[in-house]
Amino acid sequence: MKVYKHNFHASILREYDIRGIIKETLYEKDAFMIGYFFGLICKEKNLNDKTKIVISMDGRLSSPNLKKQLLFGLSKSGCHIIDLGLNPTPILYFGSHHLNADGAIQITGSHNPKDYNGFKMMVKNEPFFGKDIQNLAIKAKSGSNINMNGAIESLDLDEKYIEQIMMPLSNSKNLKDKKIIWDCGNGATGNIINKIVKLLPCENTVLYSEIDGNFPNHHPDPSNENNLVKLKQEVKRQNADFGFAFDGDGDRVGIVNNKLELIAGDILTTFLAQSIAEKKYPIILDVKSSQKCKQFLENLDYDVLIWKTGHSHIKNKMKQINSKFAGEMSGHIFFGDTYYGYDDAIYSSIRFLALIEENYKLDEFLNYFENNFSTPEIKIKCSDDKKFSVIENLKLKIQDKYAIKYCNFIDGIRVDLNVGWFLIRASNTENALIVRIDGNTEENFVNLFKEVKALLKSEQLSINYNP
Repeated sequence: MKVYKHNFHASILREYDIRGIIKETLYEKDAFMIGYFFGLICKEKNLNDKTKIVISMDGRLSSPNLKKQLLFGLSKSGCHIIDLGLNPTPILYFGSHHLNADGAIQITGSHNPKDYNGFKMMVKNEPFFGKDIQNLAIKAKSGSNINMNGAIESLDLDEKYIEQIMMPLSNSKNLKDKKIIWDCGNGATGNIINKIVKLLPCENTVLYSEIDGNFPNHHPDPSNENNLVKLKQEVKRQNADFGFAFDGDGDRVGIVNNKLELIAGDILTTFLAQSIAEKKYPIILDVKSSQKCKQFLENLDYDVLIWKTGHSHIKNKMKQINSKFAGEMSGHIFFGDTYYGYDDAIYSSIRFLALIEENYKLDEFLNYFENNFSTPEIKIKCSDDKKFSVIENLKLKIQDKYAIKYCNFIDGIRVDLNVGWFLIRASNTENALIVRIDGNTEENFVNLFKEVKALLKSEQLSINYNP
């Protein structure tokens, strides 16, 4: 009897997903084994006879072959598979909820370079990450001789998805004089954005909607302003009101205003939080978010919690504390009030337009943050085998200097002071430390920057940023 058994390259087993370089750390055989053992895990958790798994893929060149093997592996585990086709990740999430699936897998390399790919997974609409991924690898190492043939069907959910996400603009009247530029970056959002703009009452221009895994125009990562050059040019040329940009799989958004400024992810989250009518539920900001964002929302009587970075951590915490809204500096934004609580950049764009429709003044809002003295998200190269020990060493130094009430160690080191705040944390997706520094005056900012620079120097690391 055939035994399915496998060892994965350790580097692809990330905190939030499985991700690697095609034919270097990630292979088609991995896709088969992921499908097979993920299917077995879903079957173990399912009390019904038929275990239903929803799958989808992004537009990367390697995705079709990975999908073929993933389907084969899922089938051998005996699952019933619903193939949604080529979509942004939010449609996979939508399909999982809409179809009440036992499991869901999106084949995607997200915002990584074109030679990367990977798998984002859910079990019964809950994130499958961290220890779940490690347990899958342990199962694969132990092996299994189950050999079945599950059924495969195809389903197109575009119409149902669009119907759901357009609800906030169902009575739109005040957008007709607006002009919007949409940049899909040749990622997986192209087809669905072309359908959505036809339903909007305003003037729209869509850039790079052809799905092309070579990403010939620019890399699909809206948090990096180098990727927004063409979007800003078009906003300026057409005197547009806004520009929206999406990452490769459509779960992160970047928004440019008519002054050609990229609205930082934490500030965008704060603006969107105003659409949450019920204030008794806490709003979650990730640990990279500015002190000033928290203060703004607290001034509006929202309860705000600073929590771990990472879409899986955020989604789990939302369910634990019954939060209806959350957002990250990176552009992952989660609506759980009239939506499902997952990160959907397309839906976030619609909710943004709904606030504009209701005459929320973006320029007046941004004025509150005008005198910020802060860094963007700074990445400092640091090897995987060193980065976490660096954080532990720095924790000891921080604890010696500051009272515990100023320190937050849920995800790296965050120190909140009267003069500002700073963050040093280990990235869960890259060989890097992440740093942010924010002072309430220029002088305080410079002093905090010097302090962080000295802390990093004590660990033989340097910060490549000029304030």
